[in-house]
Amino acid sequence: MGIPETMDPEHDETLDSLACGGISLFQKKRGYRYSLDAYLLASFVREVPGTEALEIGSGSGVVSLLLAALKGLSLTGVEIQEPMAEMSRRSVELAGLADRVRIIAGDIREYAGPRVDVVVANPPYRPRKTGRVNPDGGRAVARHEISLTLEELMGRARDLLRNRGRLYLVYPAWRLADLMSAMRSHRIEPKEIMLVHSTPRSGARICLVCGVKNGGRELRVHSPFFVFSQEKVYTAEMEEVFRRLALPETD
Repeated sequence: MGIPETMDPEHDETLDSLACGGISLFQKKRGYRYSLDAYLLASFVREVPGTEALEIGSGSGVVSLLLAALKGLSLTGVEIQEPMAEMSRRSVELAGLADRVRIIAGDIREYAGPRVDVVVANPPYRPRKTGRVNPDGGRAVARHEISLTLEELMGRARDLLRNRGRLYLVYPAWRLADLMSAMRSHRIEPKEIMLVHSTPRSGARICLVCGVKNGGRELRVHSPFFVFSQEKVYTAEMEEVFRRLALPETD
């Protein structure tokens, strides 16, 4: 949903304005680009300013930027693709958020940073032997479990969360059973779930889930969330997401 403003032909990048918050970030012209999922995930995260958070697979840095700029969280993003990490660092500098967001290029399976209160992820979701693997390397890593499986993600989230820390993630609805099973097997108890539909007449496309490390068994299921009331017309719910992610007023 970004709006292209400028493009750097040397790096094959665009500079896109987010739909809320007055933030811009760099993206590859060809390759994985953020979607509405980023806004939905950032809106779903409810934490007090100053909370220490880790984003697994930070990509272009869009979720980290939103959470830092609009909710005041302190973010460390770990991204396995060095070109993506370098590009997102420039977006952080451009947004003036270097004091709140740190981007690390590396494999989360080898990351040994301190434990945090919150882990956020929009992880790859297709098992390696299912579906067509995109020929673009960035898109392939973002969609298929090439560098990080669901089980590995849950193991790392468990290890990196403090006790009672929270995991927020967005995942395809068709893998919800796999997600719930993996969370519980790694002692991350599902606590909240919201199913997201494109329209009131369509099935759920994705789910937003929050789990608590070593949490008790009680799951809250939110009302279904609809993105569009009709083709290309946002629902009041989606418009409210954009309003909640607006920059706070300054004196």
